[in-house]
Amino acid sequence: MLIHELRIGDVQTLRKRVCLPSMREFGFSLGFFGGAMTVANDSDVKSARRVVEIFQLFAELKQAVPLALISKRLEFPKSSCLALLKTLESNGYLYRVHDSADYYPTRRIFDEARVIIDNDPLLSHVRPVLQELCNETGETVFLATRTGHQSHYLEVVQSGQTLRYAATVGEKRPLHIGAAGQALLGAMTDDARNALIEELEFEQYAPNTVTSKTRYKRLIEQGKERGWFVSIGGYQSEIASIGHYVWINGEAYAIVVGAPTQRVKGNEISIGRAVAKYCKKISSRT
Repeated sequence: MLIHELRIGDVQTLRKRVCLPSMREFGFSLGFFGGAMTVANDSDVKSARRVVEIFQLFAELKQAVPLALISKRLEFPKSSCLALLKTLESNGYLYRVHDSADYYPTRRIFDEARVIIDNDPLLSHVRPVLQELCNETGETVFLATRTGHQSHYLEVVQSGQTLRYAATVGEKRPLHIGAAGQALLGAMTDDARNALIEELEFEQYAPNTVTSKTRYKRLIEQGKERGWFVSIGGYQSEIASIGHYVWINGEAYAIVVGAPTQRVKGNEISIGRAVAKYCKKISSRT
């Protein structure tokens, strides 16, 4: 989405269309569960999801929160919610403010997240190149991978401009609505790509959203021939993206520049060439 002091567009509608951020966005470590994590049953999966949602709530509210409010907002039974909060507190991830009933995260989650991110084998050499691309174009740049039928943002370097595309690490978007999806599919073999396209639901989000399989295939082919992929207003009319795929350790990722449509139109070639240049730079390092 674009931001200009306040976010532009219908935020509530967007939140319904966007999947919950991944645990990585919060740098969340499952180490406090003790030992190796195993998925034993649906209850274990539900507990893990609830822990993630607790930290997401703290990130949203930005203040200490009592048990009753956490239970109400997240629709958890109070007994289950209390058990999770006490577990997090006993392991040093939460504390009660001034011995009150209000909980708030400690720095432990941040410190562990920083260690995890700083040692990420993928991002350690990709992040500096994303920053270079951001500096050259003046626009937001992100790295994406494919998760099922969605593009998944792994890293974001935000533009310093007041009016900019505001992406968030962990966000997921349908493959058919932007340059990230085109690039990720462009890296696939023809047979694999065509099979995946048959599975996609081409829901319309904006007037320029691609809703035809035939047109989508044609856009991908054009992008491969051009050397970069372009989407103008595929998700929101005021947002455009230009990207290309890059191979890192045998896996395909997308490097994408996202920006206000008004700044992309007329500059597609210069932005596209910059994206292609930095994708090549990353490939030469792996």
